[in-house]
Amino acid sequence: FIFSVATVLPKKNFHVLPCLLKGTDLELVIAGNKSDYVNVILEEARKYGVEERVKIVGPIEERVKHWYLKNCKAFVFPSIAEGFGLPVLEAMAYGKPVFLSRHTCLPEIGGDYAYYFNMDRELMQVEFKRGLEDYYGDVSRKAEEIKEYANRFSWENTARLYLRIYEEMVR
Repeated sequence: FIFSVATVLPKKNFHVLPCLLKGTDLELVIAGNKSDYVNVILEEARKYGVEERVKIVGPIEERVKHWYLKNCKAFVFPSIAEGFGLPVLEAMAYGKPVFLSRHTCLPEIGGDYAYYFNMDRELMQVEFKRGLEDYYGDVSRKAEEIKEYANRFSWENTARLYLRIYEEMVR
């Protein structure tokens, strides 16, 4: 299954994801507080004939989220409005391939360790397939590189950087 987690709102751009299921046996699991936007996602799934494989499960407990992250084939996050993108780093901490939009901070967070979508549905299908082939062609090396990259982002490192900024301001 493919996994994503966030409040289910239009700015998260989840409606572009059902196309990734076409021609596969994968399911799409989206976790997070629901809104009327769920209907837009399901309508898009119907266009591709994959509505029975799109699961919008609502809010989940932290331990359940980590189970999904640990066991998913890929993490997808096509958001077009993000403040930081913490779910991306959580997925990367498990060494998972992450597929992101090129909007807001996501390229800064994913760096060279993520795969990126153009928002054209046919092109997304190709990009997703190629990304999975790339990742799973050398899964042990790729997973370790992704985990190492994600570990660079920590509260400890963030605090250290802020302290350095404050010390420079005081000088």
